[in-house]
Amino acid sequence: MGHQIHKRLSVEFVEEVLGAFNRQEITEKIACELLGIKRARFYKLRKQWLRCRLRGERFLLWGRKDSKFHIFPEEVETWLHKELKYIRTEADIYRGRFNFAFLAEMAEREFQREFQRNSIRLFALRHGYYHALPGEKSKVYTRFETSGPGALFQHDSSHHLWIPFLGQRQSVILTEDDYSRKVLGAIVLEKETTASHLSLTRQVIEKYGLPFAYYVDNHSIFRFVERKGRHYRYIAGESEAEVQFKRALSSIGVGLIYTGKGKGAAKGKVEKRFDYFQRRLPYICEKKRVKTVTEAQAELDELVAHYNECRVHQETEEIPSKRWYKAIKEGKGKNRPLNDSVDLNWVFSLHYERSVQKDGTVSFYGKQYKVGRYPGHKVTLCLIPDKKIMFYKGADKICEYHL
Repeated sequence: MGHQIHKRLSVEFVEEVLGAFNRQEITEKIACELLGIKRARFYKLRKQWLRCRLRGERFLLWGRKDSKFHIFPEEVETWLHKELKYIRTEADIYRGRFNFAFLAEMAEREFQREFQRNSIRLFALRHGYYHALPGEKSKVYTRFETSGPGALFQHDSSHHLWIPFLGQRQSVILTEDDYSRKVLGAIVLEKETTASHLSLTRQVIEKYGLPFAYYVDNHSIFRFVERKGRHYRYIAGESEAEVQFKRALSSIGVGLIYTGKGKGAAKGKVEKRFDYFQRRLPYICEKKRVKTVTEAQAELDELVAHYNECRVHQETEEIPSKRWYKAIKEGKGKNRPLNDSVDLNWVFSLHYERSVQKDGTVSFYGKQYKVGRYPGHKVTLCLIPDKKIMFYKGADKICEYHL
């Protein structure tokens, strides 16, 4: 995965890490962990970066422009999507076990032409079916700090007894800026879902702009349960949730960093924030006899406002919001404005590929939706739970139904 760094992280974030290493703020090991690459690759990258700085040239992670390398015909891509999706979400014993050499052999038999295993591996990486093995990545070093707000957003969830009177655990999803420690968004939920993570991410990005990358601790956002709505009932598994979240961020140019599955949670800044709220919100909810998520959300909003606007952070010795706005005023802000032309409903919805039937309808969990065009073709069904379903052909919106 190290060789595909340009597909995972932005140039700006890579420069952040290289700059921190050059200023002796982080060690070689930490820099490699943040970028997800080996030592040799790191120093090669650093040499390239220093040469570009010396010559006044633009630093790039990928040399070829408009390359057609590793691009497959449509029928091959359709076949690969089907096979990779099966391995990723449908297989039993061999779920998640990718043998790209065997897939290349299968493709050769199917299309009577030669395929390279690495080309198929790159396709799987590019479309989010496959990631590096858990052992290839270590947890992020907690003392690394970006040089300005908006470079890295930490995003996580906590399953805890937030509302004691309910007698069962709820989830809080939280996003925090790495530099300022400002909490950018926090929501209380009965159960976390793929859609709830996408929804909070949308709110944060609409309000604060695009960071270089999101850091997700120990795949916590990929623990999802059965989702029920007024018009549908489905189960979003871990692999589906992972693909959905990565697809959304990638489509707007935001990188994704996460620790390996099966490892203990990296003790990053966002974990400390959960500890802060866990020591306060349940107590307040019990004292005020809070019994609904809506009431708990109001209390959480007050806690977040106090934390952001009043509390001096122990490490930075600054108030998070003041540190955020001071850095932006000084020109240290890294967050980028969101392009007005971006269709946020498309980006932050759940995507499912469906075939249009001969009568111009699409079936989705037992219900038929009239599309009216493209019979026999694949379209993308975009779901915003409890709000609406939209149908797209490529980038073109065909129709929508409000739920």
